[in-house]
Amino acid sequence: MAESTHIKQFRLMAQYNTWVNNQIYELVASLTPEERRRNLGAFFDSIHGTLNHTLLADRTWLGRFATSTCHQFKSLQDAKLIFDVESLGKELYSDFTELCNERAQTDNVIESWVSELSDEILSASMQYHNVSKTVEREHSLWFALAHFFNHQTHHRAQVTTLLHQLGYDYGMTDFIYMYNVVRDLV
Repeated sequence: MAESTHIKQFRLMAQYNTWVNNQIYELVASLTPEERRRNLGAFFDSIHGTLNHTLLADRTWLGRFATSTCHQFKSLQDAKLIFDVESLGKELYSDFTELCNERAQTDNVIESWVSELSDEILSASMQYHNVSKTVEREHSLWFALAHFFNHQTHHRAQVTTLLHQLGYDYGMTDFIYMYNVVRDLV
């Protein structure tokens, strides 16, 4: 059976996520620890804080995907998932090299997980509570997955703004650029 356009889109988004994270993390690795941790007035203060938050949120969403539907996902069984969050600003890894390695592992999990999806799974309903446990939410998995990728893009845009403020050229990060340059992904 041929893949639907929706499945192709989410697989491409997962590939883009890995590609752009690699690009940004490579540049951020060249910064001094002081530059990575400098409070530049972002919501999570610094580049390091924002990258930590994005990994925390990704693992929290993956935890929801693993437990909020009736599907069992092989790729999420041994993954580092987060099921309970005290704070969206919690620092997972203070060491940048460790953060970088954990980001790469999680990006691999995301790509593997997305490869398990089908149209049936995407249309399935999922239920979960927000971080404060005060609001119960229910909607289709495809809707949460669209938010998942949008959230990553939102915070990567913050990181590129912070890099620009520090005088660094972060290169092309556009989705269409990756699609045109790396055609073998599709």
